[in-house]
Amino acid sequence: MISDIVIANVLASACLILIIYLLDVNEKEPPWILVRVYLLSILATFLFGKLKGFLFGHFEWEFPVWFHHYVVAGGFEELLKFLVVMIFVWPLKSFDDETDGIIYYLLAAAGFAVMENVGYSFHFVINPYRFGLATGELRPYHAALRDIVLLRAVSGHIFINVVSGFLLGLARTRRRLWLLPVLLIVSAVLHGLWNQAASTGWLHWFALGLLLLDVFLFMLSLRMSFYFKFMKRLRFRIGELIIAARAAKIDPDTVMLLRGIHRNVRVLRRMQAPALKTAAMRITRLLPARVDAVPLNGEDGLLSVLVKVNGILGRELERTGWRFWVGFFLTFSVSGFFLLMILMNFV
Repeated sequence: MISDIVIANVLASACLILIIYLLDVNEKEPPWILVRVYLLSILATFLFGKLKGFLFGHFEWEFPVWFHHYVVAGGFEELLKFLVVMIFVWPLKSFDDETDGIIYYLLAAAGFAVMENVGYSFHFVINPYRFGLATGELRPYHAALRDIVLLRAVSGHIFINVVSGFLLGLARTRRRLWLLPVLLIVSAVLHGLWNQAASTGWLHWFALGLLLLDVFLFMLSLRMSFYFKFMKRLRFRIGELIIAARAAKIDPDTVMLLRGIHRNVRVLRRMQAPALKTAAMRITRLLPARVDAVPLNGEDGLLSVLVKVNGILGRELERTGWRFWVGFFLTFSVSGFFLLMILMNFV
């Protein structure tokens, strides 16, 4: 039974992480760093759960429902994820873009969620399992396990922490450290509202509103990034060159090359940040401001510049094969499974 619960929850978590990774359209973060953040989040959640269980069991604390929603669950759980992110993510050199805050925070949330989901699975699946052993009918057990995994695979932690990651990215890239305490307060309040909505039957409406907010913040983070701004400027300059080249009646092949470069600017999204910034400088230096600014050779000079620019864009196009995606999925699945199986021995 233990292996069934762990495997089901880890696979659901790995699928979620794969979706998160695909959302990172600007610059893919190093997979091994993502694995480390994910596993450390699982470990931190386990230790937090043991400490919470000891304190509540030893002192027999009882709190009002609102206090449990906003402080015990919202405050302390969000503080744990915040500490994981600040200790293991904030110092990373790869954390150099607004969207990175969302990606890394969601990784920490996914690690927290898979550990919590395993706990929920044990709590709600154990009785159907005993019933199945006694009667030989295991369908209630499998149904309970399926419902827990499917209902909690897209956890509230993910919905809530898109907002947290957006604020974290702004705090890091814009050097606005005052946003960090705001991040913590907003996360705790949203977490409390999520729990309260779940207890009052309004969770589906609250989740829908939070999802719309998440989509807006993610799109906003993309538009605020260096990648988006550079590509927008580059496409605008190449567009001006196309207009000027047509007006100057330059060779149609040159204009066609310009238009091809204009379409392929999005290739730069697949480059790592240092390589992109280096290439951006080279491309910017190579591109003339105007067609009539090309020295001496006119069309030939412009054509040679465009060929160089096209070469820079073309060389940096990297296609990710299916082997990478299979390996990425298996890495999170296998590492998460073994870590959780080890931690289950201490339950």
